[in-house]
Amino acid sequence: MKRLVLALMLVAAPALAEEISCPDLSHAVQIGDCPSEAQLKYSYAGYCSDDSRMNDKGGDTTCTSLDEFKKLKNHALWEAGEFQGYLQCSRSPQETRALKLQNLSVAPAGKLTRVVCTYEGGAMMVMRTRRACRQQGDKAVCD
Repeated sequence: MKRLVLALMLVAAPALAEEISCPDLSHAVQIGDCPSEAQLKYSYAGYCSDDSRMNDKGGDTTCTSLDEFKKLKNHALWEAGEFQGYLQCSRSPQETRALKLQNLSVAPAGKLTRVVCTYEGGAMMVMRTRRACRQQGDKAVCD
């Protein structure tokens, strides 16, 4: 009888919502390597060559110079808890860890929910989850 009552209480109890805050980048860890100058030049030559019609650049300015191309491709993967992001390699790790939070947003992405934390300079750390989340002030609340 006690087991039945306990089982009914567990089934009837609502799931607890979890509050999720954006990570402090001072605790972030760089997981991936930054591309070398040689790798960037090689990629630029392939992506922006005259034979690159398949990339269909249209009005894109990525290939106007190597510096513009680096803005798009000079990134490394960083992690902070459940959050991940490709952050610019043009900043030193110390500069990246010192970036301050500017905004938190929550948006559906197919069957997932994305919790996006935007920092100074446009740096973004993203957590993807199958749980339903909503923004509540400067936190995300996920069921």
